[in-house]
Amino acid sequence: MNTVINGKNVNIKPIDFEAICELEDLGFDINTISKKTFSNIRTAVAFHMGLSLSKASAEIEEHIKNGGKIEAFVPLIEAITNSDFFQAITQNTESEE
Repeated sequence: MNTVINGKNVNIKPIDFEAICELEDLGFDINTISKKTFSNIRTAVAFHMGLSLSKASAEIEEHIKNGGKIEAFVPLIEAITNSDFFQAITQNTESEE
């Protein structure tokens, strides 16, 4: 799966434990997935494109300024939330409550 940001083909990385740790190191917070939308998009762009957070912000801003749609970022977030690992974490957390 991939998406296009600023005319760049972005390959979506698989999400496993290591990827979740990398995402957290970049600032992604599983508990705020639905609350910090823009921060999570920036983190996902940084992760999938191999960029710093500031460069990811610049890519996002350029994409939007040039007429790009916010929907281009949806596959990056869905790769995380739909991953088997993320689903297992979510189910395990819900079953503990």
